Amino acid sequence: MGGNAFHSLHGRAFPRMPPPVYASLKTRLLPRIQDLYENVTVPFEAPEKADYGDLDFLVFGPKLPTENGEPHVPHDQVKAALGAEHCVVMDGPRTSNYAVPVPKGEWASLGLPEEEARCRREAVVEGRDEIDGELFYQVDVHVCADLGEWKNFAFFHAYGDLGMILGLIARNNGYLLSPKGFKIYDAPNPSFQLSNDFDDIMSFWGLSMDAWRAGFPSKSAIFDWVAQTRFFDPNNFKTRGEGFTKVKPERRMYAEFVEYAQSRADPTLALSPTETLARVMQRRGEALDHFGLTGTFNTLARERDERARLKVYFSGGRVRDWASMGEHWKGVKLIMDEVRAECGGDSGVLELLDLQGVDGLRLKVLQARDRLGLLPVDKLPSASDILSESMSRLRVTGDDE
Repeated sequence: MGGNAFHSLHGRAFPRMPPPVYASLKTRLLPRIQDLYENVTVPFEAPEKADYGDLDFLVFGPKLPTENGEPHVPHDQVKAALGAEHCVVMDGPRTSNYAVPVPKGEWASLGLPEEEARCRREAVVEGRDEIDGELFYQVDVHVCADLGEWKNFAFFHAYGDLGMILGLIARNNGYLLSPKGFKIYDAPNPSFQLSNDFDDIMSFWGLSMDAWRAGFPSKSAIFDWVAQTRFFDPNNFKTRGEGFTKVKPERRMYAEFVEYAQSRADPTLALSPTETLARVMQRRGEALDHFGLTGTFNTLARERDERARLKVYFSGGRVRDWASMGEHWKGVKLIMDEVRAECGGDSGVLELLDLQGVDGLRLKVLQARDRLGLLPVDKLPSASDILSESMSRLRVTGDDE
């Protein structure tokens, strides 16, 4: 049900909307939001949907200048345009919720008088006569940060759970798919961005965006469209494990697709863990080649490897031990800076490590220490030595007098 955002109103005040009611509300409110924003859309609804909990608008670009360049129209203007009585608003590129009252008799005008009467009876709350029988529509307005985000949200939230289904298939192939675009899943490293253009992404997947734009008559038609991608393999289809997101039970369309996939699986064709890993790496290479990012990805991987090697072989702790610096960390830093300067930076240190090994790097550290005139801990005078030397000087001075 809608109304989950309005804790001051009971949930029964937000009835689920039959399709005619939803279509009428959408037709009535869409022009009002279009008067406020340059870009407005309602994501394509899932086919065969029996009812709706709320109406969602995706918006970007206020038509008039806003205070401090805010990306959203002032909330009171949106509230007035929708004719809302209550609202839960969020500044910035986020979602605000509006409770729009249902005029008495509106459902009756759409041929649903009994449904409206039933909903109003169910909305009665003892001791709250002032709102007994009052009904609301929940209207959500999600403000996007830029045009790209607006387009991506419109794609990912279209046709019910379709975006989540595509995300599940992506994860089965070592990818991530979300409103932020298409990425390589590369844990424990950060995920690697491939593209945020869903036309290009779906082209890589082998799925027709013309078919997507034309619409789907049924959920089974959506499932069949998804199954056309080479990335859909029912024989090796997982829904849980590392990198998979837990999905709420009420996501019925998502659950039905899982059943659709499982019904087509042949257990005898399941891949071994080694074969699965090999296929994920193959998929990674295909994506990097398609989006022209192989060089960039390899460069980042090499830089991570270099940082890891330096952390192991040229760390402050290791240099301190080699040079016997004790707790003289300033001296350790001076030595490391000296070695880097002589080698030509961290890349030169790694090259020295490759050519001469750990012993060669250790020798370079000791030579730097000696050039800087730093003494190892075992060569520093002890406190008793300093005291003895001071007493000797005092005696010599006394004899002179």
